[in-house]
Amino acid sequence: MNVNHVNAHSIITITKLKNADFTINPYIGCTHGCVYCYAEYMARFTGHKNEKWCTFLDVKENYTFPDNKFQDKNILIGSATDPYNHFEKQFEKTRALLWNLTDSLAHIEILTKSPLVLRDIDVLSQIKDIKVGFSLSVDDELARLTEPFAPPPSERIEAMRALHAAGITVFAFISPIIPFFSDYQTIVKSVEKYASYVGFENLNLRGGFKADVFNVIREHFPNIFQRFASIYFSRQAFYKFWRIKEREIHEFMQTMEHLPHKMYFFHDDNKKD
Repeated sequence: MNVNHVNAHSIITITKLKNADFTINPYIGCTHGCVYCYAEYMARFTGHKNEKWCTFLDVKENYTFPDNKFQDKNILIGSATDPYNHFEKQFEKTRALLWNLTDSLAHIEILTKSPLVLRDIDVLSQIKDIKVGFSLSVDDELARLTEPFAPPPSERIEAMRALHAAGITVFAFISPIIPFFSDYQTIVKSVEKYASYVGFENLNLRGGFKADVFNVIREHFPNIFQRFASIYFSRQAFYKFWRIKEREIHEFMQTMEHLPHKMYFFHDDNKKD
């Protein structure tokens, strides 16, 4: 892992995401090695054009956090990196950022795959409006193939339980739903006691990581590969499959009457006009 310290003019960025006004990414890059990571396109825009995503990490330094309280604005921490990647334990950039937000009037969400967030319960409890979301996609066994360096999903669910017990609002983000592999119903049932809501995002494949995902399925699950690949052969096939899956999820969640859910299918639909 190539770790660099870089000067950042700003730590907070206006976003086109429909459900956020600003994003904060304390790092550039990630350490989890997820084969489906859509953020790999960031490499060519951040001085890492010839480096493979998840082989480098830039630690943002020397920025001035704005005095703006961001009243009623939505801030997402971790849109293109995991703010609790392995090196956060050493550098504590996310922890420092959270201290800057203790007097914020914004609606703040953190998205992570790491139970390291439990370290920061002391500061999280001082932020007026904050939610912590955990990305969950598959079980521990399959995660060793698709998210090889991320903490196991079972540890994330346990972290949800611990945060909930500490009075921190948590949610589950079932993302990405991988066709034929993601048992979203089992995941929902495993988090229903702790989650304030559940979000769902489908597996969008584009750019360089499409080949990476195909290679994993082809190598480890050859009997499923053709059915899996057929979903991504054409735009029509893609939308047909996921529209059906979207209806299935809505129907299932109606049986979980106490648990709200949000759909984040189709990346283009989740952006502001």
